[in-house]
Amino acid sequence: MASADQTRELYFQWQPHDDPEFAPLICGKGSVGGKGRSLLFALRQLRDSGDEQMSRTKVPKSIYLSIEIFHQFLEKIPALDRLLANGEPLEIERSFMAAPLPAAASEYIRRFLAEMNDPVVIRSSSRLEDDVKHSFAGKYLTNFLGNNRGTLEQRACAVEDEVRRIYSRTFFPAAVDYRKRHALGDDDMGIIIIRMAGRWRGRYYYPTMAGVGYSQNFRRWTTRVKQNDGLVRMVFGMGTMSTKRGYARTVSLTNPILRPEGFAPEKIAAIAQETFHVIDAERPNELTTLDIKKEWKQLLSYHPDFAAYAQIYRYEEGEGSFSPIMKNMASQSPGTKLCFTFENFPRMYPDFYRRIKKTLKLLEEKMGLPADMEFAFEPTEDSFCLIQSRPFWSNTMLPGGIPELKEEQIILQADRMVTHGSIAGINKIVYVDYNIYYARHDFHGTARLIGELNKASGDEPYILVAPGRIGSSNPELGVPVLYSELTNCRAMVELGIPRLGFMPELSYGTHFFSDLEVDGVLYMPVFAGEDRNIVNNDWFEQKSWQPWGKDSAIRIYRGSFAAYMDGETNRGVIVDKDI
Repeated sequence: MASADQTRELYFQWQPHDDPEFAPLICGKGSVGGKGRSLLFALRQLRDSGDEQMSRTKVPKSIYLSIEIFHQFLEKIPALDRLLANGEPLEIERSFMAAPLPAAASEYIRRFLAEMNDPVVIRSSSRLEDDVKHSFAGKYLTNFLGNNRGTLEQRACAVEDEVRRIYSRTFFPAAVDYRKRHALGDDDMGIIIIRMAGRWRGRYYYPTMAGVGYSQNFRRWTTRVKQNDGLVRMVFGMGTMSTKRGYARTVSLTNPILRPEGFAPEKIAAIAQETFHVIDAERPNELTTLDIKKEWKQLLSYHPDFAAYAQIYRYEEGEGSFSPIMKNMASQSPGTKLCFTFENFPRMYPDFYRRIKKTLKLLEEKMGLPADMEFAFEPTEDSFCLIQSRPFWSNTMLPGGIPELKEEQIILQADRMVTHGSIAGINKIVYVDYNIYYARHDFHGTARLIGELNKASGDEPYILVAPGRIGSSNPELGVPVLYSELTNCRAMVELGIPRLGFMPELSYGTHFFSDLEVDGVLYMPVFAGEDRNIVNNDWFEQKSWQPWGKDSAIRIYRGSFAAYMDGETNRGVIVDKDI
């Protein structure tokens, strides 16, 4: 039996050009990049697994442009070296958009589009995206096209434009700075052009459900959850909703009934998905966000199993409860909320979680590394589509553990989903006052000020403490600060304040989470008012602090602080070492 090192070596040696089924899908010689190679590797392993269910896994119809096509394209751009040395993004994109693609790539794209009019996704698949540690999540580009209007030539030209746009992003500051920060050198870009998973339902195109899965659960919310069982994070509609720090249903494959938020209806409703992503035939070249409150009647007509996903939440006489959404409802009653809870999904589709678990374990076995994947699923047809697969790198080897502490030293304490690691010498805490943040509603203004503070810090590290989900795409859930605005943050604490609607979530599968892992940023969520969680409000009020800029919601505390986190015992603390 091959060792783990031999297995990993075989995984990285495998090339789809050598597979007679996949070779015709590739235009050009050389690597198809990390995303493309890993996706086709996973499909081959599942097809050859000997398991009837896993062998039926699909990858939507797709083609792949190799990095040879990228280099042929670069040869057509005038004064390329001078253009890149200048580094002006708009100039780079303008020059790239004016250059023709190699004829072979144009022909491949037209042949691919001639056979379908469904939406397509054009994805980056760079050579460095094959790296185990650096996923480049969010650093390049993925674009959607409705592909349902115009002649074949017009549709092909639209796809070619998106290929050029992705090529240009190889040299944009976000990617260049990321490669420089991690000493990765230059990169080469492959492209995946793939039919979007899903189908037209009226004017909207989307899969019934989609999400991300992990073969290992390194951030457990209870010791009842086993790390080796893995987890899945899923949403109704397109999976793009699961890669942002928004609403999603997180499920441990140890026990799909368990919820990180607990079983209280009001807590479930507070963080349940209410909107979903689709492609709209009337605005086909962008993501459209729909609200279940407005769409529930037509969703019932298209999804006979709608009870598996959605419920009505009611809060009456100081108590919350759920009930089914009924066809004969005239409208939504006052004081109710429609949301996707997936409460009945385990009962209606119990085999789904077994399928996810064995798929992830097979991929982990064949890669010799923990695996993650993106998927789409049509439950009524048992149709499972693999959208992405790659090794999952986690910073689990950080030195951690919690020393003996005096109780009064503890500023914050967490009891779940903590990183394993410690930072003993931090002299600054950046704290966002959740009451002021909520009252002022200047969410993006506060986020930008945090970015300015980070820049003004030079190389000085700090601990960031803020309400809800830091980096959320929805500012109602937390401060919408960009990860690039937190380059000096070394530990992150998300405060759960239920009465204001701020609820932390680790958000597996998001670009934000991937960056935390790669950079070794410690993370812990603290839920105010819950057992074994501490928010020392007296300390935050009595300790001297300075406001940042004109925003009194942002405070800076100076002193001698430390972060200690133990992933085995699920405990994390932020302490004041001067006490």
